[in-house]
Amino acid sequence: MSNQDDLAQPTLSVIMPVYNGRADLSEAVDSLLQQTVVPQQIIIIDDGSTDGTDRLIEEYCQRDPRIQLVRNAHGGVSAARNKGLELATGDFIYFMDADDLTGPTLFADFLREKRACPELEMFCFAAKMFMDVPVAERKPEITHARNLKGVYSGGMAFIEQLNGSGSAHRVLWSSIISRELIVRTKSRFLPIQNHEDAPFMFTLYLQAKQVFVTPEAYYFKRYTTTSLSVRTRDFSWVKNYFIAREGTEEAIRAANVPVERSLVDDYYFPVMSGCLKMLREHDMTVPKEYQPRVNALVRQLTRNNIKLMVIWYLNPLYSSLVYCKKKLSSAL
Repeated sequence: MSNQDDLAQPTLSVIMPVYNGRADLSEAVDSLLQQTVVPQQIIIIDDGSTDGTDRLIEEYCQRDPRIQLVRNAHGGVSAARNKGLELATGDFIYFMDADDLTGPTLFADFLREKRACPELEMFCFAAKMFMDVPVAERKPEITHARNLKGVYSGGMAFIEQLNGSGSAHRVLWSSIISRELIVRTKSRFLPIQNHEDAPFMFTLYLQAKQVFVTPEAYYFKRYTTTSLSVRTRDFSWVKNYFIAREGTEEAIRAANVPVERSLVDDYYFPVMSGCLKMLREHDMTVPKEYQPRVNALVRQLTRNNIKLMVIWYLNPLYSSLVYCKKKLSSAL
């Protein structure tokens, strides 16, 4: 590539929060440094770790000037990401979790599509998940599919296509995002520990100029029982849905864009149905102030959905059916 091309191509900043993640951090950072095009800035925010994570990051900083250590008092992933946004200098931002991996051509392929479409503000792709086992035993499988391919204009019609094709990811790590888009939409992360990605991504899908979507998987998610999304089993998981949903509706009003409620319902349906399952499976106590909202959610979801009706009203039967299905599958 010529020097002129180097100057013309957009710069990339990676934002990676980490809390007590020393065990898997090296594999995550190495996957960035082994990219065919390495990002110009890798910001790692140590969110008050106590396991020596910061010392490991310091070692990386000494070896590679593109890596930047930021020490934060423990404030959660949203505060860490917001801090990273304040420090990022790249034209495009990529948010990555500190225990996951990126495919080696992620940034090169993004730059290729950006050159083909100068108005591109989002590069969206699929993700696979692997169990937290030794490398030789890993068998990544698609868990976050993108069933669309091509360039789309952001907006309601685009979100409808994402919803309809099962491609509306509510997570950060399956998109590279224009910093100008984030600034233009005044997007920030809500101070919650679950579903904080969802309102952020909805706003970007709604207001991006051009979005490239591909079914190619560039992200590899590590499944571990210690992750926040897996270990949260109290009402905060449900409460944070309501907070995220309110954040989305506030962002819609601020953008002065008429959006039908059904579009937002479809976008959040996996989270909404997850709330019902969590409430039943973990026998959660619903605080008095949230009971009207939970009751309304139950009525909405069970009205025309037999599966959710059985989960909510006949949960022992549903659990027995799931158990039998697993037994039959293992016997075949």
